[in-house]
Amino acid sequence: MPGIIMVRTPYQELLSKANRSSKKSLDLLAEIIKSPTVVPRDKKGLQECAETLEGQFEDHGYKVMQFGSPPVVYAEKNVGAKQTLMCYHHYDVQTEGDLNLWKSSPWKLTVRGGRAFGRGAVDDKGPCVASLVGFDIIEESLGELPVNAKFVVEGEEEWSSEVLAQFEKKHGDLMKADGCVWETLSATHASTTEMFAGMKGDLSIRLSVGDSPEYPKYDVHSGSAGAIPSAPWRLVQALKTLKDEDDNITIDGVRKRIRKPTKEDIESLRNYKGNIGQKLKANYGLRRFLKNRDGVSLLKALYLDPSLSINGLESGSLGEVHSTIVPAKAMAKLDLRLVPDMHADEMAKLLRAHLNKRGFKDVNVYAAGYDAAKTPLTDPFIKLVMEAAREVVGPAPCNLLPMMSGTGPAYLFEKHAPFCIGYSYVDIDKVYEHGPNENVPIHSMVNNSAFVATIAERLGDS
Repeated sequence: MPGIIMVRTPYQELLSKANRSSKKSLDLLAEIIKSPTVVPRDKKGLQECAETLEGQFEDHGYKVMQFGSPPVVYAEKNVGAKQTLMCYHHYDVQTEGDLNLWKSSPWKLTVRGGRAFGRGAVDDKGPCVASLVGFDIIEESLGELPVNAKFVVEGEEEWSSEVLAQFEKKHGDLMKADGCVWETLSATHASTTEMFAGMKGDLSIRLSVGDSPEYPKYDVHSGSAGAIPSAPWRLVQALKTLKDEDDNITIDGVRKRIRKPTKEDIESLRNYKGNIGQKLKANYGLRRFLKNRDGVSLLKALYLDPSLSINGLESGSLGEVHSTIVPAKAMAKLDLRLVPDMHADEMAKLLRAHLNKRGFKDVNVYAAGYDAAKTPLTDPFIKLVMEAAREVVGPAPCNLLPMMSGTGPAYLFEKHAPFCIGYSYVDIDKVYEHGPNENVPIHSMVNNSAFVATIAERLGDS
């Protein structure tokens, strides 16, 4: 209002409170790390973790409900504020893999070298705790929450999010908010930071040949190859029709479904001051990128364009012993990363029609996935987040990008709330997400909590 000067809690004060709360954060995290939560393996652990989360939220004054199995844990603290800030998190995790590669148990939070180790520490049990503590901090600072707080915490993000989809269908009204923190929303002083206003969708595809009268029941001696239909050759021929040598997806009708980027989307790429290209080359030992992409063309491929990848191929014998056979079966797993207006169900139908048109009716198709989701870069919540982040991270650059290259069930939230995910480079250094010795730097949890607190305060003031 004219004549009123808005006084906000100094960020350093929030950061100090978050530092003092770090032991509390680690204690909360230890309680949920100890439950193995790999879907579909750990049914008991998933339920135990959901109940632990329910107890933690209730202890912090939230009303809580569980829905489905593995449960979606919904928590709400309605203080009668005009604005509502929601947080999406998940408590399911990737498998621990080879235990011999872990320096400590993946199911017992272990602190060493300023980092907290355990499966889910960074994806996504740690950020869930950081968000909860962030609301505590701003409530303590102001004497009351400046916004209504909501949490939607699911147990199937790494699998399918089917229960979350059912929850949204039945309780979509509970997901309405003026802003949504998606998993991690953090910013660290003097560290290059990236904020994303969307996530690509993903269609997981399995193509298979065999198990039909057109192909042998068993692998056949390759001396008979002139008479035996080859499942792997047939599969390779089908795969060749899906993408050309210039990396263009050639499935009939797909390119027409791609939404044209906005001028703000393209401008965000032109203004980019990060070094994702250098990081990718360093991490994977690359000399150059596909099609020699760089600059805006590289960013557009990563953050705005769809992609089609072969994840794996399986057929016949690949061992040291040379088996001279015509394999009876062949399978390929692929994923199609989707951008807005490329709907997963429609893409699956287009793929089937594309193969049929070219005579590949014998190639079996299984496809399932979810759509992309994107908040306009001009949305007030995105502007609010960016203003706060730039103040925190300066003099380092803070980049705003249209979408992450990764995926998640954000499409279920898109119509209910604008959402944002973000982090500073220092937050993701050597965290080994999905790998052995997954960890979260303690300073990262502290910054995460402080930043959620300042976003809650600023949203409440808006």
